[in-house]
Amino acid sequence: MRRLALFFAMIVLAVQIRARAQANAHCQVVPRTFTAMHGCFRPLLVFSPAPVDARLHRQAALLDADADDMMDRFVLFTPISPDSRRAGTPVDSPWTVLPQAQMDEVRARFHIPAGQFAVLLLDEDGSVMLRSANPVNPSRLNALIDRTPLRQAEMRRPGAN
Repeated sequence: MRRLALFFAMIVLAVQIRARAQANAHCQVVPRTFTAMHGCFRPLLVFSPAPVDARLHRQAALLDADADDMMDRFVLFTPISPDSRRAGTPVDSPWTVLPQAQMDEVRARFHIPAGQFAVLLLDEDGSVMLRSANPVNPSRLNALIDRTPLRQAEMRRPGAN
């Protein structure tokens, strides 16, 4: 009985931690559309020609190394790749996998050819903050995000991270 209570307490804690990854109360914890990310997350779109691309896996590993910083800044790892359900995702950093039709729309919107690797960091308003042909170190992401007025306001809120 005690083990069961401990198990449920751990589940509640995990849900609470995951819920804190939301920028606003109306945000979905794990958005399933590109539109649902708007105003809630800073999507890190990682365009890859294949789900087994080493650069895609490298970007996921880099984010995991600084998972707390990524959660504090509402960075959402979003692989854009054929068969992204097989793509490597971070273990600790927030992430989502969009339906293939959504990925195709995102690829067209940002003019990224199917065979190209690219990393785009978007602000919560959808504007492109960074475009790179290589995986990006989280310290670079943090520096870019921390200079924005929205992030400055986030840091001033009581209990802010």
